[in-house]
Amino acid sequence: MNPTTVQPIATLLIRRVFKWVLLCVVAFSSIHAWLSYQSIERNFDATARDVAETHLPLLSVAIWDIEPQTIQKQITLILKNTSVVYVAITASTGQTFVGGERGMVGMGKHMVFDIPAPAGNASKVGTLDLVVDTRILHRELIQSFLLITIEVVLLAVLILTAVVAILRRDLERPMRQLADYVRNIQADQLSSAVPIALPDVQAYSEIDLVYEGFQVMHNRIKQHIVHQDALVMERTMQLEKAMESLKQLSITDGLTGCYNRLLFNERMPSEMRRAKRYERPLSIIFCDIDFFKKVNDQYGHSVGDKVLIAFVQCLMQEIRVAVDWVVRYGGEEFVVVLPETRLSSAIEVAERMRRRVESTLESVITSGEGMTITASFGVAQKTEIDNIDSLVNRADSCLYVAKSSGRNRVCPSK
Repeated sequence: MNPTTVQPIATLLIRRVFKWVLLCVVAFSSIHAWLSYQSIERNFDATARDVAETHLPLLSVAIWDIEPQTIQKQITLILKNTSVVYVAITASTGQTFVGGERGMVGMGKHMVFDIPAPAGNASKVGTLDLVVDTRILHRELIQSFLLITIEVVLLAVLILTAVVAILRRDLERPMRQLADYVRNIQADQLSSAVPIALPDVQAYSEIDLVYEGFQVMHNRIKQHIVHQDALVMERTMQLEKAMESLKQLSITDGLTGCYNRLLFNERMPSEMRRAKRYERPLSIIFCDIDFFKKVNDQYGHSVGDKVLIAFVQCLMQEIRVAVDWVVRYGGEEFVVVLPETRLSSAIEVAERMRRRVESTLESVITSGEGMTITASFGVAQKTEIDNIDSLVNRADSCLYVAKSSGRNRVCPSK
C-alpha cells in the first residue's frame, strides 16, 4: 500500500456538514441582518418623526410670533436627541435658523417637515429640516448582526460538536479498527479473529454488516488455510523428495552410481579449506582401469559399462562410509578422496583396492571367455602449498608412473 494521507469517512462527513452549516449560518445571518436593518431603519425614522412632531407646535407659535430666541431654544432641545446632528428651520418670511454640526449636512439623512401655522391661520409658516446621523443606524445594525452571528455560530458549534462525537464514536472508530486490522494483518494472522469493539446500540447499521462480512471472511479464510496447510505440507514433502532426487541425479554418475565431476568441483574446495584450517591430512587416489579401451574395442561398450560398474563397487568396498567418497573424473578415470588420511594410510587403501580389483573383477564375455581386469593407482597427500589442481596433477603424475612401470600397481607421490 502506498503511504498516502488517510482521510476518514467521518472527517469527510464532518467537513461536508461544516460547509452546509457555514452556508446556513451565512444565509440565515444575512436574512436576519436585512430584516433587522429594515426594522432598525423604521424605528430610526419613527424616532426622528416623533422628535419633529413634538417640537412642531412650539416652533409654529415661535415663528408666527417672530421669537428668534424661542426658535433657537427649540433647536437646542431637538439637538439633545443623539440621532439628530443638524437642524435647519426656514421661515416663510425667508429667515433661516440653524444648529448642530454643519459637516454632517452632506453625510446624514435629511428629513424635511412642514411647520404648520397656528390654528385657524395659513397652511404653514416654514419648514423643519432634520439631519439624522446614519452612523448610529449602522452601529445598531452591526451590533445586531454580530449578536445574531454569535448566537448562530454557537448553535452551529454545539451541533457540530455533537455530530463529530457521534460520527467518531459510531463510524470513524470502528472503520479505523477495520482499516488497521486489514493493513497490519500478517500472513500468519489471517485465521485470527477480527479485534473490533462496536458501540452498544440497538440499531443494525452498515458497520455491523461490514463487521459481519469480515467474520464470514475470517471463517472462510481459516477453513481455506487449514486445507491449504495440509495441501502445502503434502506438496512440500513431494517437492523435497523430488529435489533430493534431482540433487542426487545432478551429482551422481548415471552409470556407476558414484559421484560425478560436478560434485568434485563443488565439494573439494571445502575439503581443502577444512584440512588447512584444522591442519588435518588429506589424501587422494587417482586410479584408472588398465587396457579399458581394449575391452570396449573387443567386446563392445555394454561390456565396458559392466566393467566400470564392477570397478566402482570394488572401490566402494574399501572406503569409509560417510567419510571417503569416490568420483568418476572422466571416462575410466576415478578419484577417491580420503579426508583425515595420511599418505601411508592412503597407500594401504589403494593397495587393497588394487588387490580386490585384480582378484574379483572379471568381465564375462558372451562366448564364455573371461578377462581379468586390473587397475593402476596414483596416491598423493595435500601439502601446505597445494591447491586442488596441483594435488590432482601430482596424483595423476603418479598414476602415469604406475602405468609406465607395467600397470596393476600403486605409485605414491614423494
